Amino acid sequence: MIAAAFAKSIEESLQEDAGPPSSLTSDLYRQVDGVLLISKEVAASRNHELDRQGTRLWNLASKYKSHRSANPELLCLRMLFRPLDLLPLLTGTAWRQDRLDLAELMLTKLSLIEDEVDPSTAENLADLLFEIGSAQWKKSLYTEAVHWLEKAYDVLVGQSLEALSSDAGELHVSIMHLMIRALIKLPGEGNWSKAWNIMGQLEINSGNRLAVLLLKLDLYAIDPSASAQEYCGVLQRISRTVHLTDSNLKTTIHHVHKLRLGSPRMAHMALETLLFERLLEAEEPAWMEKALITMIWNCTTSTDLTDALDLLRNALDALFANTGKAIQPSPTHAAQILLWKRIEANFNQEIYDVAEAWCHLSLHKSFGNSGDLNVGKLQRKLILCALGTSNSAKAREIYDQMSESNRRDPSTQFLLYKLALKCKDQQLAIECLEGISLLSTKEANVLYACVLEAQRTGEHLLTVISLQRVLSKYDYGAPNIIYLPALLRCTARLLVQETENSSSPVNDAANEICKLFDGAKVSTRALGNQVFSLAELNWFSRNSYNLALKFIDLYPSAGSLLTLMARGEDQIKIQLQHYLGVRKYTDDFRTHLQGQLSRLEGRAASDLLSKYSSLLAFDFEAAVNLKSWDSLEKLVKDCKRCEDPTTFGILADNILSSEAPSQVIIAVLQQIIDATWRLEANEVERLSRAPARPSSRNCSKNEQGNTDPVSQSLEHALICIHAIENNFKHILQVAKPYPAEELEWLATTTFNKAVDFYCASQDVECRCWAEKALNIADSMADGGALHELLQSKFMGLTWDHSGT
Repeated sequence: MIAAAFAKSIEESLQEDAGPPSSLTSDLYRQVDGVLLISKEVAASRNHELDRQGTRLWNLASKYKSHRSANPELLCLRMLFRPLDLLPLLTGTAWRQDRLDLAELMLTKLSLIEDEVDPSTAENLADLLFEIGSAQWKKSLYTEAVHWLEKAYDVLVGQSLEALSSDAGELHVSIMHLMIRALIKLPGEGNWSKAWNIMGQLEINSGNRLAVLLLKLDLYAIDPSASAQEYCGVLQRISRTVHLTDSNLKTTIHHVHKLRLGSPRMAHMALETLLFERLLEAEEPAWMEKALITMIWNCTTSTDLTDALDLLRNALDALFANTGKAIQPSPTHAAQILLWKRIEANFNQEIYDVAEAWCHLSLHKSFGNSGDLNVGKLQRKLILCALGTSNSAKAREIYDQMSESNRRDPSTQFLLYKLALKCKDQQLAIECLEGISLLSTKEANVLYACVLEAQRTGEHLLTVISLQRVLSKYDYGAPNIIYLPALLRCTARLLVQETENSSSPVNDAANEICKLFDGAKVSTRALGNQVFSLAELNWFSRNSYNLALKFIDLYPSAGSLLTLMARGEDQIKIQLQHYLGVRKYTDDFRTHLQGQLSRLEGRAASDLLSKYSSLLAFDFEAAVNLKSWDSLEKLVKDCKRCEDPTTFGILADNILSSEAPSQVIIAVLQQIIDATWRLEANEVERLSRAPARPSSRNCSKNEQGNTDPVSQSLEHALICIHAIENNFKHILQVAKPYPAEELEWLATTTFNKAVDFYCASQDVECRCWAEKALNIADSMADGGALHELLQSKFMGLTWDHSGT
């Protein structure tokens, strides 16, 4: 054969120590193709001869290489006549050159002599084929990957395990593992069935290895016939056997998440196994806490777990029983965040008993490091649940269990405020408002909530108080998020409603309304058109006017009520206190009057003055009874402004029936009559008649032995006449004289009084009263007829010298 002759020539050249011929490289490339075509049909004797020549060349080439530098041609020569060494090398070279077709050809040639492959060569070839399969896997060429991995598997399986190295077992597992992964990626039940068959082989010797168990989970994940229980069983097996590391724990919990998609209950069972069989005794508490948080997440977010509350309660009880201590603050907060979502969900659906149970779970001893603020938040939610079920006693009990700092929290005070509203405990509600106002920051959100709650329950007074606290908190301003004009308007309306419902509106609500409008005035000046539009300004202006009229109308009503109470009171001390109240109301009214009159016109102004006139009449009566003589003339002067003749008649009645000194009576009547004549009113007739009729008050004095009532009435009548005489010029101008019949009656009555004194031999008094009668008669517009008649009668009297 040509190959044998070529081998012999090379052998002779190397034996002569001349080194390889210069044409060795080109000769080698020509001979390679021929060597590769050697087949089993070649005679055995020839084949053995080639083997012997090849062995001799191998030895010579190795010897030559050990004494001289390596020569590529010699290296190739060593392999040329040993195909079992050459073919794996050529296969790897073809693969690295991305010539898988040539690699496939090399393997075909190798299959012709596979019976002669020794274990070492087979192991190396299997490793090479595994590398080729892995490269195809990384390129997502899963079919090609399976093809090369199967070849690797066949090469390795064809050898005796005892003859292979210790690494061959790992290689065998790696080949099957990667082949299963590749088969999983391929569609078709046939591929999945083949994968399960290989998995069965893997489990025989490597069933507890994490990589094998995880691969089995992947198989379960794609197998529609696999159950959640089977998946859970593998996970539990992993939990019991895996070496605990951060990475392994993360992998295990990752598969718990995947199991949860199919069965949250099985996921909970897997977590229980991991937590209580492995992690309780682990050196890293963070691992246990991580598993616990995952368990809580699974139970709080799974709608299928209807007994999630019981599952978690049992787990937490077991955890605390084993550890005897609470978990760290950070996982505690994470757990309570998850539990809070379940609390809120049930509370918003008004399932208060379930929300309460979740709250109690959040306060479990295992969460003892949650902090006072979080405990307070959960306790407040428990109070809300109790209020939702109308269990006021339980709500108060929870409040009593809170720490002092949580009790003082504005949010807690708000809940106590709601409890007070539900129990109709107005005093407690007001105390809560005060506490909220003092404890809150500059923000008044809690006070706004109090306003809404009071409105919802119909507690108008508390609504007003809440709004007042809001305005006070902001100094009758508001933050940008609040529309200040609307806030002021709402408060004003509620205050007005309260004045209508309150038993004493003037003292409280009216003053608060004044403060509110004063605050609005300051705000309008400070903020201007930026906040208060023209329409808003008009509203405040118009309503301040209307409210002023409304409250002014209350003053006469209050004055009338107090006056009636004084008249009916038997105890002088209490009576005088009522009259003092009348005087105070009048002073308050007078203080606000001028400012209102400056803005009013026409009928509105007249109406306001009419109310003022009524109140002045009550004030005059109060002053008379309080014997404030110095203030009477000023009151009459104030009445002149009102121009109400009826009021002057009332004033005259009061002064004439009073115990005032004569000079005071004369001065006051002088003013009254003057004002009455100037008004050209018919009240002059009333003034003329009133003093001539003895009043009940005069009669009572007579019963006590004081001045004769008739004499006193006549004295008053003379005072009136005297006042009229002083206004005689004005009388002539207005042509409204003192009533003739009244003058005639006064003149004759006065003369008769003089006659009575004459009969009693009281000549001085007789002459005095007779002169008064003649003076009155002289005022008659009868041409002096009555005066002459009375004078003739007076002249006809005879006098005793002792009386002259």
